[in-house]
Amino acid sequence: MTEPTAFEIRIATCQTHSILRAPTEREVAMKAESLVRRVHERGELVGFSITGPSRAAIGRIKAYLEQILIEVERLSARL
Repeated sequence: MTEPTAFEIRIATCQTHSILRAPTEREVAMKAESLVRRVHERGELVGFSITGPSRAAIGRIKAYLEQILIEVERLSARL
């Protein structure tokens, strides 16, 4: 039997919905960053929700992904 996943991020766009799961805060954040960057390249708006065992970890992941969204917006505005 496998261990339950500790963290889950649901990422939604106008065209797709994805669920990312990982046992650690770092792993799930890296998976989400990769997906957010790919989706943003297609010009889609991104929304996300996060669940996990720690409010502090959820807050850190949320802040990290918000910074990624700001970064990709800035980069695309320059092009």
